[in-house]
Amino acid sequence: MKSRTLALGCAALLALPLFAEKFQLNSAGIVPAAAGMMDINRDNNGNTRIDLKVDHLALPASLSPSKTTYVVWAQSANAPPENLGELKVGDHLKGELKTTTAQRDFELLVTAENNPRTSTPTGAVVLQANIRQTP
Repeated sequence: MKSRTLALGCAALLALPLFAEKFQLNSAGIVPAAAGMMDINRDNNGNTRIDLKVDHLALPASLSPSKTTYVVWAQSANAPPENLGELKVGDHLKGELKTTTAQRDFELLVTAENNPRTSTPTGAVVLQANIRQTP
């Protein structure tokens, strides 16, 4: 029983990332009070896991021109922008998105959009960060 518990404990530790890197998102000016933080780590397949949290992000309908949603993008120099998902903002001006990308080093952008499934960013950038992961 003791060896089984030890084996399960070791397996659980191996499933967790060894460490998460933290990155701060910078406001691009259209929503100056907006702030965001991300925890970035690698999964077992080598993909980048992103846990994004934002505060003080205005509802997209209150922007000028008004939009319906925010979209998170990964943009690297050698690939088209990748839509990582819709960032929903609640009444308390907070939002969270957990997503994954195969990219390792990229610029992460949050844009105001009318369509969460758009294939390229067309709206204003509200938050951004350069992601350069340590090897």
